[in-house]
Amino acid sequence: MTRTLSLLLGAATAVAAIDLVHKHLAISERGDTVFLHDRPARYVVAGAALSLAWAGAIALTRSSTIALPGGVVLGGAVGNLLSFALWPSLPGVPDAILVGRVAFSLGDVAVIGGLLMLLPAALVFAVRNRARLFEPI
Repeated sequence: MTRTLSLLLGAATAVAAIDLVHKHLAISERGDTVFLHDRPARYVVAGAALSLAWAGAIALTRSSTIALPGGVVLGGAVGNLLSFALWPSLPGVPDAILVGRVAFSLGDVAVIGGLLMLLPAALVFAVRNRARLFEPI
């Protein structure tokens, strides 16, 4: 389980750091022109609780194959959640990337990309561990 936790937390830390640095640079350079995604306080509480549950579930799999993409998802979520603490004067999560009329952040990209990477990893895990799928928790 130590290897799984190391991969999960290492990937999450790296992704969250990259996301937060990108947001910081965008806010520093563009100031008021950075788009913000408004989030209520209950979003932060729910996001934190779900992130902890996500990390715990992945740790229980004891799978390195699942831990890496799971850490990418976790890092994206943590980056978005930490945005509230780092920039309390902003009324939402900074979305520093604009494509057409859609604004998003690297944290959003990490969540979607990590989930897409996680799907084949979960299928491989399920095939390799069929017997474990029916064990009681």
